[in-house]
Formats: sequence, structure tokens, C-alpha cells
Amino acid sequence: MTNGNGNGAAIWIGVGIGAGVGLALALKHRKRDRWSGARDVSRRVAEGTGGLASTIKDIAQRIGIIYEESRQVADDVSELWSHGRKLLGV
Repeated sequence: MTNGNGNGAAIWIGVGIGAGVGLALALKHRKRDRWSGARDVSRRVAEGTGGLASTIKDIAQRIGIIYEESRQVADDVSELWSHGRKLLGV
């Protein structure tokens, strides 16, 4: 702080750095149009469609297996029930 020139240079350096930071923040947080969000969502869905289809197919196959096993258990229960009734003479 001995002379006026040193302080003036420091102020201009501070102003330059502040302007750069402000410009960077303004570019980072700029408003996007309303369709950019829709484009982002459609792009993400398109990227994940193959995995989604295979996952749904796998789930459908597992449900089919569970259904068949449940049907077999129900048939076995029916047979056991009728066998138990025969043993009791009902």
C-alpha cells in the first residue's frame, strides 16, 4: 500500500478473476429451453431400452415358472386331500 499503482493492479486482477468466475457460473446455470429436458429423457430411455426389454422378458419367464410350479403344488394338494378323505372313509 505504499503507492497507488500497486493497489490499482490488484483491483483489476480481482475484477478480472471475479468476471471470469461470474461468467463461468452464468454459463453453468443458464436456462435451457423446455424441450431440452424432454430430449434428455427420451435419450436416456432409448439408451436403456435394450436392457429393459431383456429384464422384462426375464421377469415374464420367471413368472411362468412360478405359475407352473404353483399349479403342480395345487395338483399335489388336491391328490393328498382326496387320498386323506379315502383313508378316513369320507
